Amino acid sequence: MNLTLRLLRAFVVVSHEGHVGRAAARLYVSQPALSQDIRRLEREIGVILFERGSKGLSLTPAGEELLRSVESALSTLDHGISSAQAIAAGDRTVVRLAYSPSMGNQLMPALLPALEREKLSLIVEESEVDTGDVGPGVISGRYDVGFAHSPSPDQGLLLSQLADERLCVAVAASHRLASATSVRLADLAGSALLIWPRDSAPEYYDLILDICARAGLELPEVKQFRHITPRSYLLDDNQTFSLLPKSTATIQRPEVRFVDLDDEDARVPLMFVRRSDDDRGELSVIENIARQVSRRLMA
Repeated sequence: MNLTLRLLRAFVVVSHEGHVGRAAARLYVSQPALSQDIRRLEREIGVILFERGSKGLSLTPAGEELLRSVESALSTLDHGISSAQAIAAGDRTVVRLAYSPSMGNQLMPALLPALEREKLSLIVEESEVDTGDVGPGVISGRYDVGFAHSPSPDQGLLLSQLADERLCVAVAASHRLASATSVRLADLAGSALLIWPRDSAPEYYDLILDICARAGLELPEVKQFRHITPRSYLLDDNQTFSLLPKSTATIQRPEVRFVDLDDEDARVPLMFVRRSDDDRGELSVIENIARQVSRRLMA
C-alpha cells in the first residue's frame, strides 16, 4: 500500500468536517482533488471509509476504526518530530531510564507524570529490564539511570537509596495462608522458595535468603527461574512461595494471592543507579523527584 502522510491527514480532516468542500477549504486544495484523494485511500486499503449522502459524508464502522488508529499514529509522529527538532536545537535532553519489573506496577506510573509536571527540559525514554540487568545496562551506557532493588555494587556505579520497600508473600490462591490478612515468615516453615537465579542479581538474592534466615525460616528447597511471573503455576503445589516487593501486589492475578508480612525487617532497598562519572544536573533532579515519589508510595 502507498499510504502517504498527505492522504492520511486529508482523511482525518474530512472525517472531522463531514464535508469535502469544508475540508478542502481547510487544506487549501480543490474539492475535486480532495475527493480523488479519499477515493484513492479507499482503493489502497480496500474498504469503504465514508457513507456518501446529500448532506455530506459520515464514517462507516471501518472508517471509524481507521480514524482512531490514524489519529494516534499521527500524534505519535508529530510528537517524535517535535522532540527530534528540540533535541537538535539543544532545547531538550534525552534520558534513558531502566527499571526492574516490579517498578512498572507502581513507581513508574507515579514517577513519569511527576517528572512531566516539573516541566523539565527532558525526554525520558523508559525501558523495563530483567531483575539484575539495571546496573549492567547503566554501566554499559545503554541507559543513563536506573531503578532496582539491591543492585550489585560496582566502582563504575553510584548507588543512592530512595526508600525501603516492604516485601509480601506470593502463594497460590488455594494455599492455606491465601486468605490471611498477614503472616510471618515462620508460618511458611517447610515451604520451598521460588526466586530468580543468584547469578542474575546476587545482592538481591542473598538479601532475600538472609531475611528468611533471620526470621528462622529454613528452606528445604530453592527453585530458581530467571522469569518468575510466568512460573506462578509452580505455586500450585501449595508448598512453594515467593517473596516480592509489595508493589507487585498492585497487579491482581486470580491464581495468586499476595499476603502482607508482619516481619519488620522484611524490606528491600530501592536504589537509584547512575554512572559514577555522570554528574549531569538533570539526573540529580530526577533522583530527588524519584525519592519524594517513592517515599510517598512506600510510607
